[in-house]
Amino acid sequence: MSHRRRRPSSPPPVRAHPLEDDDLLHEILLRLPPQPTYLLRASIVSKRWRRLAKDPKFLSRYRIHHRKPPLLGHFSYEGGRFSFRSCLDPPYRIPPERFSLPPSSLEVRPCLDCRHGRVFFDDYLQSRVIVWDPITNDRRVIAHPPQFRDSGIEQIHSGAVLCAAGDQGHVHGACHSSPFKLVGLSAYHRNDVAIIFASVYSSDTGIWSDLVPTTLPWRGIRFSTKSALVGNTLHCLLAMDTILEFDLDTRMLAVTKTPPGAPPRHDNVQIIQSQDGGVGFAALSGSRYQPYLQMWDRKVDSHGAVTWVLQKTLELQKILGLESRIDKDKSSILHYLDDVQAIFLRVQSSLYMVDLESMQSKELSKGIGNSIYRPFTSFFTEGILQ
Repeated sequence: MSHRRRRPSSPPPVRAHPLEDDDLLHEILLRLPPQPTYLLRASIVSKRWRRLAKDPKFLSRYRIHHRKPPLLGHFSYEGGRFSFRSCLDPPYRIPPERFSLPPSSLEVRPCLDCRHGRVFFDDYLQSRVIVWDPITNDRRVIAHPPQFRDSGIEQIHSGAVLCAAGDQGHVHGACHSSPFKLVGLSAYHRNDVAIIFASVYSSDTGIWSDLVPTTLPWRGIRFSTKSALVGNTLHCLLAMDTILEFDLDTRMLAVTKTPPGAPPRHDNVQIIQSQDGGVGFAALSGSRYQPYLQMWDRKVDSHGAVTWVLQKTLELQKILGLESRIDKDKSSILHYLDDVQAIFLRVQSSLYMVDLESMQSKELSKGIGNSIYRPFTSFFTEGILQ
């Protein structure tokens, strides 16, 4: 009986490692958290990973996937200087000099707003405003609205800087090359009447709009620099119980009242966005050693009547997870960030961020004052993957 010689079997094909597939690796990188440290760590694995992490199309998908830019830190006036303090964990903290202005530049000028990656100053001594992009260090110098000068207005008291990109799917947080708008709010009084003006600057046209006026009884009007953008309407506290609203679509000013019984101090209150997308209001209330965070929603009925509905009253000590009691006199609401739906609180000398959706809190830093505070958000991929 004959036996056939078996042919040696060919070795099985070698399968490529899944991470050798660029498309699959992009999908993995896409799901990294938005804080810049994670993408930075991935980019130093190899030259190939770095090439993929720097790809402009991938970075665009990365921003769209996360939607909300991460908080990098905050700007504030410390020791008379406008300084940056990173909130990232070491060793990835951004050094203050990375986002710093030239000496004697704008350190004593009012910072009106920080939003969509830009910072807005009023250089009133020279009748101009300055818009600064900390990531690129680009600065734009813009003269005050000529109508302000004609009306004898010397200073912009409050305002906002807004990205004006109209691209479908645009995500704020990397708006360095996008057009922008400025909203300038100011006022003067004549006899017993306060005349309030708004004007909008467009970087596309290089022109300020005509002044939009409204009047109020003069009661020592004092603008708050803590504006809030809800929808396409800018809201600013104007007096102890008054909210000024500027609709960017209709270019109209309106005035409404704060919730009845809300604290009169500007540093204890903040306009926010409610959970249903409307206008909300947050305040620190309660007794000195038992403060509460209260939140209202503003409701408008079919006849246009406005009412405020108290939605939450939460003990501040429990929200922050503190064991020692809190002194309300040493606490304040510093800012509201509509990009991430969070408010920032100063308690004693520590800075806390409270997510208004989850009501989770995080201590960001210690040793802060009670000056103007501007949180800064950006994806910051352009700055670390060069």
